[in-house]
Amino acid sequence: MARATIPKPVLDSLIRAKLADMQRCAQIKPLPVAWVPNRGTGCNWTIPGWTGDARLVMDCIERLGPYLELLRSQFNIPEEPPLGDGR
Repeated sequence: MARATIPKPVLDSLIRAKLADMQRCAQIKPLPVAWVPNRGTGCNWTIPGWTGDARLVMDCIERLGPYLELLRSQFNIPEEPPLGDGR
C-alpha cells in the first residue's frame, strides 16, 4: 500500500501526542522528523534524536516502537532537494 504524504509538523505532532499520553514519557521530546532518501524501501523520514533523561528516553523509545512502526508504514513526508556540495 502506498504511504500518504503528510507535512513534517503533523507527523511531529502525532509523535509528541503519543508520548504525552504514555506514563513517564511526557518529558521526553523527539527532535523534529528529518527527511531521508528511502530508495523505494520504506518510509522517508527518521527521528534524528531525543531529549530528556537517557534512561527514560530508551524506555520510551522501546514502548513507542510499535506506534512508530505504524506511522512508518502509513506516512511519508514531502521530499526535500539534496543539499549542494557547497561549491
